[in-house]
Order: sequence, then structure tokens, then C-alpha cells
Amino acid sequence: MQPLKIFFSCSGAGIIDRGIETFFREAFDGLRDMEGLDITLCKGAGEEKPDEHVLWNVPRTGRVARFLGVCIRRNSYVVEQLSTFPSIVWAIRKHQPDIVFYSDSNLGFQLFRWRRQIGVPFRLLFSNGGPVGPPFPRTDYVHQVAPYYYEQAIAAGVSPERQRMVPYGISVPNGAPEVSEAIKQEVREQLGLPVDREIVLSVGWIAAEQKRMDYLVNEVAALPQPRPYLVLLGSMDEQSEAIIELARAKLGEGNFMARSVSHEHVATYYRAADAFALASLREGFGRVFLEALIHGLPVIAHNHPVMRFVLGDEGVLVDLSQPRALATKIRASLDEVTTSDIAARRRESVRKRFGWSVIAPQYREMFYDCARSSADSDIQQ
Repeated sequence: MQPLKIFFSCSGAGIIDRGIETFFREAFDGLRDMEGLDITLCKGAGEEKPDEHVLWNVPRTGRVARFLGVCIRRNSYVVEQLSTFPSIVWAIRKHQPDIVFYSDSNLGFQLFRWRRQIGVPFRLLFSNGGPVGPPFPRTDYVHQVAPYYYEQAIAAGVSPERQRMVPYGISVPNGAPEVSEAIKQEVREQLGLPVDREIVLSVGWIAAEQKRMDYLVNEVAALPQPRPYLVLLGSMDEQSEAIIELARAKLGEGNFMARSVSHEHVATYYRAADAFALASLREGFGRVFLEALIHGLPVIAHNHPVMRFVLGDEGVLVDLSQPRALATKIRASLDEVTTSDIAARRRESVRKRFGWSVIAPQYREMFYDCARSSADSDIQQ
């Protein structure tokens, strides 16, 4: 049998390091050598390689995308996706994939709409990491990344033959995390972080919307002195300045940091931190929770079905819609000593549940199920 030819399409890969973009990069690396699969990564920027195509686009991070977004009354991310359409059509016609695996829903809508004119009978496999709700009329098959969203879709009438629940995978380093104070002090000195204070880390869009970084700042400010130092890492835009101003007012200069760094560099900050917290009340999956556990950190999250699934027995779950709820758990987590054994257990819990060696066969089954699915098999407009 010929290998199943799959395009992993992600317009932001190489441009921005959100959860979706990081997942597609890691999924490509984790699955590319699987028997029976011929995978090509279609990305927005980076080096052109035989199995990695750079698709021309107007990147969401630039002024042109922001200007065009205002013109069409959409955001710059939508502009980036739509601008990618001609180049991915060219790639599809040239390489004729069996499946296009994607999370960029606006690009997926266009591929669905123009598929007959494109002239290649590819299947559309939507990875619902955003997430969006059912009924998913403009795709062939849905990759659900958490049981909560799979069950939600079933309840809404989406056939189990059109979807499968396979969690995000993640690369887990060999061995146990290094959590000695000597290493932590060394890393902090390299990063310019305080060496004599506790550090709370949060990774995500630095904005009040979705990630609720304003709530996090207020909760840290509610702690008695001496407060921990707060590090906010993530994408920044016009909404981020309000968070920075709030932190200046509530915490004071010299008591926090807010910046964007590459995904590879984020790992160094995990090594420097004492605890991890994310204040969002809802997540599509939340790969940052796994990243924090991989580095042995205590993780505080909202008590939501997705977070319960992702964290398993290793998270501190609380109702973060309530004031002072996070502050209480931050203090308790910082007061508990993370031993080498505890850190190793946290990393191993991620390896056993979400490591690529465990998850990869489930992805192969999903791809083959999508390819042979008979539901709506005729190419649609």
C-alpha cells in the first residue's frame, strides 16, 4: 500500500508560538517517521525543506495584516489565513495529498468551498484545538483533543463516524527534571530574574480576554508582602499594555516581567519558576499545563473538565471565577516543597499519558479512519 499522504497545514507555524502552532510543529516532528504516513508540514515561515513547504502569506504580526483586517472587519489572523489560500492550493495541486490536517478554520472553510474547483479529492481533517462548537458543516472529519468537546459534539448530533478524540501529544525530555536550588539560581541569573524571591510563571496571551492576565495580576497583588515575583510570557498586542499598566500599579516596577520569547526559550523560564498558574476559565486543551508539569512545577488551573483531563492527578484545581481563590492556592503551592521525586512524578505523568510514543498510534488510526470514512464521501461545495 502507498503511504497516506497528509498535509499538516498551519499558517502561523514559524510566525508565532501559540499552542496550535507549537502543536503542529511538534506533531510533525513526532509523527513524520511513522510507518504508513507521508507527512508534509505547510508552514507560514522558516526554512524550505523537501517535507516542509513555506506558504506565502501576509503574517498576522505585521502592519499590513492589521490594516487589511480593519478593511475587511476581521482580525490580522484571519488575513494571514486567507492570504495563505493561493499558495496552499498550488501545493495541493502539485502534491495531491489525501488529507489536509488543519486548525486554521477560515482557511479550511475556503478549501471546503473551492475543493471541486481545486480538482484534488483530498479530505479535510479539522483539529479542534480552539475550540469551536458543533455541528462542523464545512469539514469532513473532526479531531477532538479532549473528551469534553467530543461528548459535547455527540450530544449536538455529530456522528461518532465523523470525529475522534485524540489528545495533543507533547515531546517529553528523557530523565527527570532538574529542580536543585543551585541550578534554579544559575538560570535566574542568566535571565535577569530575582535570585532571592519566589517566582510565579504564567504563559499565554498577555491580555484580559481569554487568559485573564488581569485576574492573575490582581491575585498576586492580594498576597501579603513579601509577594512572589510574577513572570508573564506570551504573545503581546494592543491589549497587552493594559495588563502591563495594571501590573505597574498593583505590583510596582521591579516586581514583575511581561515579554514575548520564542517557544524554545520558554523552557528556561519554567526552570527558573517555583509555581505555574493560568487563570483562563476555558481552554481548548492547554499544552502549557503539560509544559509546566514536564519541568516539575506545581500547576494551578480553573476547575473545568478540560483542565481536569489534561492535569489528571497532578494539578491544583480551583474555581478561578472567585476573587482570592488563586491567591490562596499560589501561597499554598509555594509553601509546599517540590522534591526531586515529586518533580519526576509530574514529568512521568505527562510522558505516560501524552508522550508521542504513546499517542502516535492513535493519530495514525485517526488519519486512516478519516481517509476511509464514508460519511459525506462525495466532494462537496
